[in-house]
Amino acid sequence: MRSNGGMVRVFALLALAVPVALGCGPSDNQRTLPDESADLDVGGSSSSHLEGTLPAGPDLGGSHWTFVEATCTEGEPRYIEEGFQRTVDIYADDAGLLMVYDHSLGESCQETIVQRAKPGADHDQGWAMSEEARIHEGECPTDPEPDRPGDVRRRGDFIEVYVQRSNWCNGLEVKMVYAPSQRNEFTGDELIRRYAAHFNRKDAGHITQLFAADGSLIDPFTRTPTDQPMRFDGQRAIYDWFREAFANTPWLAMRVTGIEAGPAPGAYTMTWEYMDPRLDVPFGGRNLFTIAGGSIFETTIEITQQEVEVETRDGEPVGGAEAEEPSEPADPPPPEDPEAGSE
Repeated sequence: MRSNGGMVRVFALLALAVPVALGCGPSDNQRTLPDESADLDVGGSSSSHLEGTLPAGPDLGGSHWTFVEATCTEGEPRYIEEGFQRTVDIYADDAGLLMVYDHSLGESCQETIVQRAKPGADHDQGWAMSEEARIHEGECPTDPEPDRPGDVRRRGDFIEVYVQRSNWCNGLEVKMVYAPSQRNEFTGDELIRRYAAHFNRKDAGHITQLFAADGSLIDPFTRTPTDQPMRFDGQRAIYDWFREAFANTPWLAMRVTGIEAGPAPGAYTMTWEYMDPRLDVPFGGRNLFTIAGGSIFETTIEITQQEVEVETRDGEPVGGAEAEEPSEPADPPPPEDPEAGSE
């Protein structure tokens, strides 16, 4: 899925390093902070942070990074305290960079965020930063970031990610610095959060990459001649299932309501609520996962509620009829025409 099309050329790394420390950093003559005067402008990189850096390019595709420090144009970043941990995986394609963050805020909040970073027409112009998905576990104080101007720069062995008018800095510009690192094996929670995030993005390619090469998806919406849920084995079959499921749905939304580890090693359950334009009210369900070797070995989709109770604008509840056993909804997510959207 990587391509150099539409991206800037690959640059050699500079020798200038950024100290690795949280809460303490280099002296003023070693760090160039972003200029807050442009925080209310739309687009364009501030020239103050370009000195000593190079623009990011598609060579970042496939790389993994660990959070080092964050600064705001004024004041201290919110929520970034002792114990804050964050990593980012970067993927490159024709549209720019896709950045997938995993972070934890203490013991009560874990989040996965997918951010699209699209470069400007010129390599020193600002980037467009767009949050495409956010999945969290626990009580998280952070809020989704609206589309913002920003930048992605290389400074020595480090990358600097800028976002203007950021929630991390109470509406001012944030700079987050990351150091290169080796990707550890995905945890079960990380895989499941990424599964839900890429599902909401309707990204069949990235969701399929979470599965083992011989992984399986068990689908209750497609039945065998003996009326059993259909099994799709291997990444090619899984990819085709998701591509067809997303093809005729203009938008969809999965809200994760819980992720729990099961009694057996590698067993997880994700509960969720689902909605798309074809439904009058959401319905509820769950995925049963078997995870091994940092990949999804198998997932089974089950419907647990025919309808999920929601509130209307006047506060009156709608829906709420619960099925005793998992069953097929009247209008399931996969499209009726299995050939729709095929390439």
